[in-house]
Amino acid sequence: MSRLIKQLPSPDILIRQSAYTPKTKTNFMLYDQSNYIWKAVGMGAVAGMRAMSAPALLSDELSKLPSASLAHSPLHFLQSDAVASGLKLFAATELLGDKIPNVPDRITPPSLAIRAISGAVVGATIFTANKDSTSKGAIIGAAAAIAGTFASFYLRKAIKKYTHLPDSLSGTIEDVLMFGSGLAITKA
Repeated sequence: MSRLIKQLPSPDILIRQSAYTPKTKTNFMLYDQSNYIWKAVGMGAVAGMRAMSAPALLSDELSKLPSASLAHSPLHFLQSDAVASGLKLFAATELLGDKIPNVPDRITPPSLAIRAISGAVVGATIFTANKDSTSKGAIIGAAAAIAGTFASFYLRKAIKKYTHLPDSLSGTIEDVLMFGSGLAITKA
């Protein structure tokens, strides 16, 4: 019994996890020191799937729960309601644009570069909010975005090949996966 009790999370972790509400002053998505590196990796991968969605989801969260660590950072603009709204509009446009036939593949150099930059921004933001190296966060986020780009590209190709679903439907499945993952990461 005592071994079981030792394996349970500490009460302060349970309180922090259950205390999340929009009125809470602390943003646990950013300040959970135990896993912010994985959050940067996850949001970088989301950026690899949809370049504008990762910054839109992160900015939306930051506009509701700003980070004091970002206040004097070049990344402070992501905490603005106007920026969050603009990024959501860009993300929605990207989701629609992906369904248009003959759109260039995401693994072409220009598209890959945009996704890497997006991943770098979200990674740098998460690391800065956790008082860690901005450049380390940018590198981790960019690497995760590049990996996420190739993984999602080939996953979508495999879904289309083996299920014979129309490209727009496989794209919608990818969008649901991306959005669900991004929300789960920002709320974790």
